[in-house]
Amino acid sequence: MAVQQAPNHFGRLVCLVAFFLFFHSGYSTFEHLSYLKAVDGHESGLPLDITIELLTSVALFGLGIVLVADDFKEILMETEMAKQSIESLDARPSFYAFNHRGRAVFKNVILKDEM
Repeated sequence: MAVQQAPNHFGRLVCLVAFFLFFHSGYSTFEHLSYLKAVDGHESGLPLDITIELLTSVALFGLGIVLVADDFKEILMETEMAKQSIESLDARPSFYAFNHRGRAVFKNVILKDEM
């Protein structure tokens, strides 16, 4: 039985700050492009402060996700097999095909039992 961990509030706070930084960098980009249209400016890239804000938000978001994530769960065949019985493993109704084309394809074949 696994021990439940307390939720990591610091990690969630980091994710929230990263989200607002990401949103603000998008808004700043929109404002910058609107300004360039208004003054007929032809700048090829974004200002350095918007780029740094965007990269900081992505890095903080990655850190927040790592802090919030739980421990990995084991994926072992033995533990999965212990949960199931042998009858449930053999019963695979999705592989049963009752409406196949065998009757139409082999209708002219005479079987030995029918002779």
